[in-house]
Amino acid sequence: MKLIFRSYLASLREREELDAILPDLLSELGYIVYSRPQRGTTQAGVDIAAVGADEDGERKLFLFTVKRGDLTRESWNDGTPQSLRASLDTILDNYVQHRVPKRYQDLKIVVCMVFGGDMQEQVRSDVEGYARRYTTDRVSFAEWNGDKLAGMLMQGILREEIMPKALRRHFQKAVAMVDDPEIAFQHYSRLVRELCQSATNDKERVRSARQIYIALWVLFVWARDVDNVEAPYRASEFALLHLWDLLRPYVGKTRNAAGKAITAVLGDAIQLHLAISEEFLYRKILPHVSVPHGISMAICGGTSADVNLRLFDLLGRIAMAGLWIHWISQQDPDAERKIRLHAQTRALVDAGFQLINNNPALFLPLQDEHSIEVALFLLLVGAADGNLHDAHAWLQGMTQRLALTLRTHGRYPCVFSEYRDLIAHPRCRTDEYRQEATAGSTLIPLMAAFLSYFDDGECLVQLVDLKAKELQHCTLQLWIPDESSEAGLYIGSDEHGIALCDLPLTIGGQDQIDTLDAAFKQEGAFDKLSAIATGYWPIVLAACHHHRWPVPPQFWRRFVAPLAAE
Repeated sequence: MKLIFRSYLASLREREELDAILPDLLSELGYIVYSRPQRGTTQAGVDIAAVGADEDGERKLFLFTVKRGDLTRESWNDGTPQSLRASLDTILDNYVQHRVPKRYQDLKIVVCMVFGGDMQEQVRSDVEGYARRYTTDRVSFAEWNGDKLAGMLMQGILREEIMPKALRRHFQKAVAMVDDPEIAFQHYSRLVRELCQSATNDKERVRSARQIYIALWVLFVWARDVDNVEAPYRASEFALLHLWDLLRPYVGKTRNAAGKAITAVLGDAIQLHLAISEEFLYRKILPHVSVPHGISMAICGGTSADVNLRLFDLLGRIAMAGLWIHWISQQDPDAERKIRLHAQTRALVDAGFQLINNNPALFLPLQDEHSIEVALFLLLVGAADGNLHDAHAWLQGMTQRLALTLRTHGRYPCVFSEYRDLIAHPRCRTDEYRQEATAGSTLIPLMAAFLSYFDDGECLVQLVDLKAKELQHCTLQLWIPDESSEAGLYIGSDEHGIALCDLPLTIGGQDQIDTLDAAFKQEGAFDKLSAIATGYWPIVLAACHHHRWPVPPQFWRRFVAPLAAE
């Protein structure tokens, strides 16, 4: 296990990786962390500052300067401000002299040189000579290398009383099987569920949150090394949802220390989820969306069903990344960062449309439940003030293909979820089989709502005609949360929510909107969801994406409002 941690630490990058997990590790070990890494601020060489006890039990002030990998001659002193020696000089000349908080000025100071690997022998004499020269009665130096950090992870995260051996096996297997994403995810999800179920008080909830986060970091770094981040992508979304479930009891309790600690971990986990999404999308997918049929060919599926399923999965991931970035931009007070983040969301919208236009399979899903991905991407278009013309053209193309495939018994969207049923669809080209395969639909009401928003009477006429002839038996339905959804939505329970069935489908589209608005007034649980009430609305969308719930129509009803105005 220690070798796993050492390899993980050595692979971490300096910024937003090694310095991201260290504060939580220190907190888990009992240190009081009062300064964390920040962007855009001068930190005088100190990446992290904390107060804690040394090996003799004496309370001291620890100042950490973090470097990645092994400490070499270049990273020790290459003449740049980023070298370790330059950082130490700045700490001694600036931070120690002028920036130590008054409440800690009587404490002795330990300057900790942190790096994920080892100190190379050719530089050790220089470092030790520097430490001897500047050590005083008040200031001393310490080396925190990968071996020490791995030992601290073992001590703080995997102590027997904190993580029993049964849970350690899930963690080890998840890391060992990162090149088999399904198995790795299964073990990580079991670890997360059991950590959450065993947390019965404030202290245990905070500890479980930190363990989930650090275990996810380890999984991501190992997966990145084997160039397969599928498992950490799914795991990070799963982790976000369970971290929110840990946080739910503290919603509204602004002074609760445990709530604040879990909120901090959740914020870090959101950033990690976006880092994993970026590793997946920007390195593997987005550079190729402009190539006609490029992504479709790269999927290398055995059947056309594989291509269709994977393409809609990718579109959903693009949409979720964009919606998270849009949410972050809403929280950011810095005007320049807002502009930069908004440009990033617009770029993801453009990439999504390139993916659609260059991979025609995206003009009609194979599964009706891919209304989830369709809704998510349309929400992103609205949130980013994207190209509504392209969105309308996409829905027009989807309507035409839907009409053609239904009338010719082609590969129309079906209600099946088993893979063997999907690859065989349509198993029979008969009216009886079509009735079975199209027993219900969430896709058609979604399409009708947006087509009415675009005032597309022609396409609405096609949908109404399909419903009257080929789909007389089909139940048009949507899903909304109810009072039980707060407890079940985030962890994936099946027994919550309300199905709105037999929705009207008319050429004007207003009857459906009126029906939805009436249902919203009668069932107001959506606005009471903790994630909605606190402004963390992407958590609800992440739950829909991960656990395969239809996106509540309150979201896309607000698209017409629109969502971006909230």
